Amino acid sequence: MKVLAPLISGKEDTPEYIEAISKGSEKIILLQIIDREFMNKTSAAMGEVMHFSSLMNNVRKQLGQKRKSCDEITEWGTTIKKILAISLIQQVDKVVFVEQENKFFEDILKELKKNKVKYETIKITSEEK
Repeated sequence: MKVLAPLISGKEDTPEYIEAISKGSEKIILLQIIDREFMNKTSAAMGEVMHFSSLMNNVRKQLGQKRKSCDEITEWGTTIKKILAISLIQQVDKVVFVEQENKFFEDILKELKKNKVKYETIKITSEEK
C-alpha cells in the first residue's frame, strides 16, 4: 500500500502517526508544502521550511527505526492543490493526516472526498514535546 503523509500540523513525528503511516505500507511519501498564502514575510517562509525540514528528518528517522523507507517531496504552492496533485501523480492508496480542528483542515478533507481520494485522520493523544 502507498501512503501519502502530508506534514501540515507539526505533530507528524508522534508515535501514533508514525505507527499509522507505517503499518501495512510498502511505500511512504512524506510531503512538505510551503504555502505562501499563510506567509506574508520571507523570514516566515524560511522559518516554516526549517521547521518542517526538521520534522521531516524526525519522521524519516523514526520510520528507519521501524525498517521502513520513505520518499520525501517538498512543494511550493496551495496546500489542497498540492495534496491532490501528489496523491494522483503518485497513485497513493490513502492520505494520512494528523486530525485538526479548524476550517482549513475541514476544507482539505472536503476536497479530497469530492475528488474520491481516500484519507485517514489520526487523533494524537500523547503530550506535546
